[in-house]
Amino acid sequence: MNALDHQSEHRPGSGGHLPPRAAEQWARDQDARGNGEPMQRIDLSFEDVAYPFWIGSRCTGEIAAHLDAMAASSLHIVTDRNVGALHAGTLAGHLRDVAPVSVWTLPEGEMTKSLGTLERLACQLLDAGADRKSVVIAMGGGVVGNIAGLLAAVLYRGIRLVHVPTTLMAMSDSVISLKQAVNMPQGKNLVGCFHTPSAVFADTAYLMTLPAEHLRSGLCEIIKNVLTIDADRLSFLSATLDPSARYDETTLVRMVEAGVVAKQRVMIDDKREKGRAIVFEYGHTVGHAIELACGGRLSHGEAVGLGMVVAAEVAHELGLLPGEVRDLHYRLLRRNGVAIRAPEGLTPEAVMTALRSDNKRGYVRAGAGEIPMILLRGLGEPLWGNGEQPLTLVDADLVGAMLRRHLFQLEPSHSMQEFPCLS
Repeated sequence: MNALDHQSEHRPGSGGHLPPRAAEQWARDQDARGNGEPMQRIDLSFEDVAYPFWIGSRCTGEIAAHLDAMAASSLHIVTDRNVGALHAGTLAGHLRDVAPVSVWTLPEGEMTKSLGTLERLACQLLDAGADRKSVVIAMGGGVVGNIAGLLAAVLYRGIRLVHVPTTLMAMSDSVISLKQAVNMPQGKNLVGCFHTPSAVFADTAYLMTLPAEHLRSGLCEIIKNVLTIDADRLSFLSATLDPSARYDETTLVRMVEAGVVAKQRVMIDDKREKGRAIVFEYGHTVGHAIELACGGRLSHGEAVGLGMVVAAEVAHELGLLPGEVRDLHYRLLRRNGVAIRAPEGLTPEAVMTALRSDNKRGYVRAGAGEIPMILLRGLGEPLWGNGEQPLTLVDADLVGAMLRRHLFQLEPSHSMQEFPCLS
């Protein structure tokens, strides 16, 4: 992990965003286009906390002006190698007259989201003189946002955090949450806390540098919202999804705004996402297990997409979900270019083992052979297990059977028993 100041040279890396030549051409194009759309402010409030979500295009100077107004003693940009190569140096250059600025660059990928990374970052920031008036700037996708968010939460028992998300997933979903966490060997997001950002600055020009798989990943979360709580956007989404993931910036802005509005509507009375807002975990039970079991070879969004398929098949098997809504899951995911099959080399047994550490355990009392899941009984109709949380206890054998049949194209290794409808 390297500490780079604002004068450091950034060499474009591979993966994550555009390759080097394309990245350089994109940067030249942005310079030629000059200033973009002024940032628009969306005020987000969740119970007793609130913060502004700013959205615009090609607005690095405006972001720097907002950060200047925070009167920080020092600024610490946490990013990954790809975003660092393409975007972080430009932002750091705009901040050189605001406060001392450092860029802390992490390796890409889910494996970086660990306690070891958090400890190394904390030591480096403290050695660099970070204090209670410093600001941590999370510039990247969901992994960077989680690490930087938890870093800001634990340094001096909490310093200011600013998100500058660069992926569709982060802009429309992950940075809106107050949850900050890292993974453990036993599972995803098992160690963390809640920490409110001071602001989010979403520059949608960054999205134009993303490869197709990153856009598909973010759009899986938008699909999730439509299936669970935002059914009114089904027509827009159905008409807009493109398997090749070619979108103009105006369309991506609408996607981001849709995610922000959906989060605000549900989280307004549930800032810790332990009640009604658990609905945003639809597809994540099996999705997280797939993501963990395959070592991050599948993007978070695509893993969640596969998890939604399993959840839909479970609900249909129980007689809860009509066939047309189950089929809608497949249609939307395929229009998003998602292959509905398990990654090569993954086994059903590995996924079922990972399910044992799902971070929703504890919300409801589950037996040894039960898995808490979010299920649907219709489009935009979650099944409310106890009136306060959208969780239903499902027989693990049924989950395993649907997993084998629909993602691995295997018939269950045991005869299917009758599973009573849950209501």
